[in-house]
Amino acid sequence: MENVSNLNILIEDFRAVKTANISIDGITIIAGENGSGKSTISKLIYYLYKTISNYDFLVGENLNRELRNVFFFFSISINEVFRNKNDREVRSELLMELNNIREDLNYNSPTTIQMNNFLNFITRLQITVRMGNDLNLGIFNRLNFIAKDIAKRISINDDKDSFEIIKIYIENLYKEAFGHKSSRSTKIFKTELFNVFHDSNLPKRFNVYEFGQEIISLSKNNLSIPYFIQNVVYIDTPMMLGIETLEYNHWDDLNNMIKSSNQNNFTSFTRFISEQIINGEANYDDNYLTVNDFTFKRNDGSVFNLLDCATGIKSFSILQLLIKNGAINDKTLLIIDEPESNLHPQWIVEYARLIVLLNKEIGMKFLLASHNPDMVSSIKIIGEKEGILDKINFYLAKKQSKFTYDFVNLHQDIDPIFESFNIAFERINLYGGE
Repeated sequence: MENVSNLNILIEDFRAVKTANISIDGITIIAGENGSGKSTISKLIYYLYKTISNYDFLVGENLNRELRNVFFFFSISINEVFRNKNDREVRSELLMELNNIREDLNYNSPTTIQMNNFLNFITRLQITVRMGNDLNLGIFNRLNFIAKDIAKRISINDDKDSFEIIKIYIENLYKEAFGHKSSRSTKIFKTELFNVFHDSNLPKRFNVYEFGQEIISLSKNNLSIPYFIQNVVYIDTPMMLGIETLEYNHWDDLNNMIKSSNQNNFTSFTRFISEQIINGEANYDDNYLTVNDFTFKRNDGSVFNLLDCATGIKSFSILQLLIKNGAINDKTLLIIDEPESNLHPQWIVEYARLIVLLNKEIGMKFLLASHNPDMVSSIKIIGEKEGILDKINFYLAKKQSKFTYDFVNLHQDIDPIFESFNIAFERINLYGGE
């Protein structure tokens, strides 16, 4: 049988990436100068697998975005129709119910029951409006205009009132969402890419192959369900620990993984980190009585707020917490941008050793973007000693034009990576020489 990689990611013509054909069998390292597209590759892979693993939720999220103006419409309608003091209680109840409908869509995949509850709410609102509210013609005309503007994608008879127009519009959007759920439409992933990169230009090619078989392509209408990788973790900085943000969704995703409370099956690794590297243990406690959710208990018994600890301790603590709560396993791909950042040279070697052992003992997969010769050489040397060198791949971004790069497979030959690092010494000689 022909020897093929477990996983291949093919990317063409997207931002700085001219071509990249990345194999992931165990540990994959990509190196290159700043702006060569390493983070682009990381984000493409991360958000692909995030889309696949959270597909139904993202369908609901996309539907919620499309219904944003609908919720505005009902807020306007309720406040216009029930503006009198005597209507204050009814107005509050209706606005609360409307908010509950929106929250349900925020946290759950769209269902027929959910759609019917929404339509029933509109029907009750219609009945309430018709039962004794004396609105002037101007208000009705305004609501009808808003409704038709929102639903301009669909053909609607002019004789229908605003509530009927919106009901038809909602029903159509829900049916479209049900179609996406059933077919696992690629459209949802394309929408996610636009939201992440804020760029309507998609990669010319973005294909995923498992064991040589294409399972995902932007040119296809549907997303297959992958087997080799089933969940992805993305770390681009240890400073994300405990920070909530709307700008970096992967920070929120990582914090949620860290805070989960699954059972740990790999206590030997958490002890290894505690006893041999950071001399302490990271913990998370969501008890409302605790002042600090994240703590670091040093081996001498002293307890600190983990968020105030050194960045290097945070780096190892993130891995420790992920291991401790069982968030990672043999189907996990851990993507780390510049894992060597803020680490002492000794700890860079320890971090590399931990990565190698996690792959060897647990089967975790890694995609690392590194600028550091110690990290690159440590992965190779320790990987060879531990007998997993055949599962390690090295890539180097080579400039093709002023702003584009090809990612070249070096296999286990890391000398070209070190040659690229030597540019720094050339600059020192240039600026510091006579």
